[in-house]
Amino acid sequence: MINRRKLAIALVIMVLSGLAVPAWCQGLDAGPATPDPLAPVEVNKPAPAAPGAPVTPMATKPADDVHPIVARVRERLAATPARGSEADKEDYAGLVAFYAENSGQPIWTSKDGFTPRATQAMAEIRRADDWGLKASAFDLPTLPDGQATDEVLADAEIKLGLAALKYGRYARGGRLDPPSVSRMFDQKPVIYDPKSLLQALAITDEVDTADAYLRNLHPKHPQFARLRQAMLAARGATADDSPSVVKIPAGPAIKPGQEHPHIALLRQRLAIPAAADGSETLYDEALATAVKAVQVQNGLDQTGVLNTATRSALNGADRPSPGGNLQRIIVNMERWRWMPDDLGEIYVWDSVPEQMTAVYDHGKEVLAEKIVVGKPSSPTPIFSADMQFIIFHPSWGVPPGMKAYELAPLLRNAGGGWFFFSSGASAVLRGYGLHVSRSGRPIDPDSVNWSSVDIQSFDFTQPPGPTNVLGIVKFRFPNKHDVYMHDTPERHLFGGAIRAFSHGCMRVQNPVKLAEVLLAHDKGWSSDQVQEYVRRGGEIKLTTPIPVHVTYFTAVVDDAGKIHFGPDIYGLDSRVASRLEGQAVNLATSSIERPEAIEKSDLPSRAKARPRQKAASSQSNNPFAGIFGN
Repeated sequence: MINRRKLAIALVIMVLSGLAVPAWCQGLDAGPATPDPLAPVEVNKPAPAAPGAPVTPMATKPADDVHPIVARVRERLAATPARGSEADKEDYAGLVAFYAENSGQPIWTSKDGFTPRATQAMAEIRRADDWGLKASAFDLPTLPDGQATDEVLADAEIKLGLAALKYGRYARGGRLDPPSVSRMFDQKPVIYDPKSLLQALAITDEVDTADAYLRNLHPKHPQFARLRQAMLAARGATADDSPSVVKIPAGPAIKPGQEHPHIALLRQRLAIPAAADGSETLYDEALATAVKAVQVQNGLDQTGVLNTATRSALNGADRPSPGGNLQRIIVNMERWRWMPDDLGEIYVWDSVPEQMTAVYDHGKEVLAEKIVVGKPSSPTPIFSADMQFIIFHPSWGVPPGMKAYELAPLLRNAGGGWFFFSSGASAVLRGYGLHVSRSGRPIDPDSVNWSSVDIQSFDFTQPPGPTNVLGIVKFRFPNKHDVYMHDTPERHLFGGAIRAFSHGCMRVQNPVKLAEVLLAHDKGWSSDQVQEYVRRGGEIKLTTPIPVHVTYFTAVVDDAGKIHFGPDIYGLDSRVASRLEGQAVNLATSSIERPEAIEKSDLPSRAKARPRQKAASSQSNNPFAGIFGN
């Protein structure tokens, strides 16, 4: 009979020595995660009324009191079915409703031709390119010389009404449906009710003009305005200003973990220095992560291997061309249209490409810290939610995806339920520091045949402690992705320029300082009061929820008006650009700028990282934290 103790030891050694990490999240278009139980229920709300729209509806006039042009408009709208996308059909329905209920007067045309309101609106729509849109997307009417018939004027009235509605929709972010670009974009732009938008335009006059009204539909965020100015400037850029870059010569395929002289050149190319105690020619994990990001951006297999295709990608796009830069600016402007109009008086800003978090209070940055974000295979989703809880010394429950794709294979291989392997399952869970229960009752893991049960019916929990994967503090902002921010014992992960290592949640370099800033605002607490919770633990419910915006902007304009392009770590810029252009667009950039490069020189000094805990050294005491860390 085989010695049970030796089997258990061998099992733990097997797990420790090079266990592959399966991807429980299937990349950029993964299906929905298990929501946080407190996540807001998604409800389809009616579109809000446009600013300036009359509160009371316009009275409907009898048919014999209606202007002849409006009468012809109603006839044509009734006889012609709506065409195009669902959004186009909604605009058409809004147009029908508006002309069915309005005061009986046309808003764009008269017996003399176009009204001043129409001339203003069309002039603004023709300037759509100045706002990152395309003037060619809008079909504007023309009138023949001389007196136009009521039928011709009615057609012009309809055409301009639809063009104005489309412009209003595009200005508000309705050009694309963000989740259709990637499920990572859990964002829903606020599009105004079409009928109310026409009602607001119908009461514009010589003072509050139609062109000004349309301009005001664009985002008011300062960064959007800065990007717009950068876009206008970029249209005059030339292609002869690209600096020289390091070229990677032809050579063998180099895998992570191998050494080769070309790796030193690769480090220069991607601005990824070797670890303090490492070799310039060793292809380490941090460098492999950066290479995978390049591969994603260039549509290559995400292997991390420095092969011929990857070398070509590194050498082929030294820097974005002026045209590429322009397109990236427009892509980022479009993503600003997806953001909430009001970010909040105080809010947390998680920048996934920069791998930084910041707290803004009345528009001023009061804290900035490095974060670790999701790997390309398990990316951090982009969304906004309200932080409600700060939890000190949290426990951690293994999420469903990790149960199925990471823990279940270990437990099946370990056995369980048979006397021969009776200590295997418990050895695995002890290695992770996990406890198992079912319906709230503790379970002996060695009594379960893990090959025949549904692992989702069991709960696996890691209690608070120095090796808990969530560390000292967790920031909970309930959302359907069950993504949150937290501490980590894996302190060494904050040392590199590329920090995309998690399963989707965001690890904060100095979480206690973040808690101090938020609790000082919400509770008026001092640092000593926060430290008391650091010592004893506990859950704090915020008096007023604080918005958290998880964002994806790869172009940022600083206070001096200089634009900085950051790493597109998930390769999403090309996706958005392709949808905007209606054809494949490759905005791949292999020159990954350090996140620190886009920090402004006048930023407040960074808060120093908290001293490492004795049990949370650069190499965690929990050998599995790198696998199960969120």
